[in-house]
Parts: sequence; C-alpha cells; structure tokens
Amino acid sequence: MSTQTTFDEHAYKADLRREWREAAPGWQRWLEVLEADCAMPELGRWLLGAVQPQPGDRILDVGTGYGEPGLTAARAVAPGGHVTLQDLSGEMLALAHDRAADADLGDVGVDIVEGDADELTLPAGRFDAVISRSVLMYLADPAASLARLRAGLRPGGRLAASTWSGPDDVTMAAPVQIIRRLLDLPAPPTGQPGLFALADPQRLHEVVTAAGFTDVELGTATAVFEFTSPAEATRFMRDCAPPVTALVENQPPEVRERVWLRVTDEAWEPYVGDDGRVRLPNLAHCVTAINPP
Repeated sequence: MSTQTTFDEHAYKADLRREWREAAPGWQRWLEVLEADCAMPELGRWLLGAVQPQPGDRILDVGTGYGEPGLTAARAVAPGGHVTLQDLSGEMLALAHDRAADADLGDVGVDIVEGDADELTLPAGRFDAVISRSVLMYLADPAASLARLRAGLRPGGRLAASTWSGPDDVTMAAPVQIIRRLLDLPAPPTGQPGLFALADPQRLHEVVTAAGFTDVELGTATAVFEFTSPAEATRFMRDCAPPVTALVENQPPEVRERVWLRVTDEAWEPYVGDDGRVRLPNLAHCVTAINPP
C-alpha cells in the first residue's frame, strides 16, 4: 500500500535540481540513444503535430532539458520565429545552448531561461504555443503552473504536453520494483510529484481543464530506447534516470553494485531480442488544448 506523507516542496525542488545537475553529463553521453528516431523524437513529433508551428511563431518549450523538442520547433518557425527554452537545470541548459549554437537556425531567435516552471511568470499573450515533453508530472502544482503558462499564450494559442503512463507501460522503470524489493523500500507516497504522478490520462485531462484550457484532447505516443545488451541498458539508467538512481544513492558502494547487477540480470530479460539487443518501449500520454479567446 502507498503512503501519504507531508510534502516538503523546498526539499523536493532542491533534490530535483541536484539530481538533474548530476544527470546532465549522462544525458550528453547518451544523446544518440535518447534522440534516436524511435525514441524521444516520437513524443516531440506528436507535440509539434498538435501545435502546428508556423513561420514567425513564438514557441515556449517548458522543461526543455538538452533543448528538445524546442530546437526542432525552431526549424519549423523559420523565418522570423522565436523559441524560448526553459529548464530548472542550468547544467542541462548548457547542453541546449551548445546544441542551439551548432544548429543552422537562420534568423530564428532562441532564448534560454533557467528557472522553476512552478514559478514561471510570462508576459501576457507572448507565445503562440507552449510545448512540454515529459515534465508536467514533476511540477509541484501542475494545474496552477499550467494556468500561468496559459496566461502567456495568445488567445487561441495551443498547449501540447506529454507525461509518462504507468509502470506497466513504461519499461525503462522496470528496475524500480527490483530495487524496492532488494532494499525493502516502502511504497512511494501518493499525491506527490514524480515519474508517474500524471500516469492516469483522466487525471491529466482534469489538470489541464482546471488550468482554464478548452478543447482538451488526449492521445498517446511511444518512445523506444534501444541498447546492444542488458548491461548497456543498465549503464544508461545509472547515467540518465535520477528518479531511479535516487533509490540506491544512499547505499554503501557494495550494495549499490549488487543491486545494479540484479537489475541487469532481471529487469531487461523480457525485452531482449534474439540478437541480444534490448528494446524498451515507453508509453506516453499526450494532451493538447487551447487557450480560449
């Protein structure tokens, strides 16, 4: 049974910043896996298909991380468009900055903003669209934050966002049950932000509606991460998955290594093909909505 505990937002945000600061080098190291055509770009295509960016549009990417799908959107708003890349982690944004500098974006403007999406205040009506990939579930108050984002949209402007589905449909989270069992960890508290906080599509719909959006529509997209072996899949998780690695970070080194060996032996076995490669499909719920005139 899950438990309800008092939520300390200050401590939560401090941990979140630290975790993503530490994960930033891993995301850079594994960028080719993350941005393989069958992986995170699948979610980005859904989001951009929903908002249909046009030349000259102004797009805000909330929780952009290393710059996606904002930098892909930047190509769609040329000529004359503008993209704002926002994230909590300055270390992740440093990678976004480098990728933006290397991209051939012509006259498209790119702003990079470090800050907390739960505290983001935008000029009224500044943006034509707001996009957010795999971020809303980490917000302390997603409905209130989305309401502030809506204020930054022009009338008729569109929101498109994705959140991860539940554990049965997000195979990159397969190690979690194993880790909790081996370390005898309690079930996660309910009603708090985290990887699966918006796994219920109906809950996602309710949050977006509560923020004042209309014409709310839901969909799905699947990101598939591919690895040459179970050992490589575990290395990826250790480098790139703060919500998972946080479960073992306070253990002695020998315990951590024993746990990760068990993860390698057990977590990926259902997803290993005849060629020995690991394919991890991860279902995302996607939502699009309109800022009413």
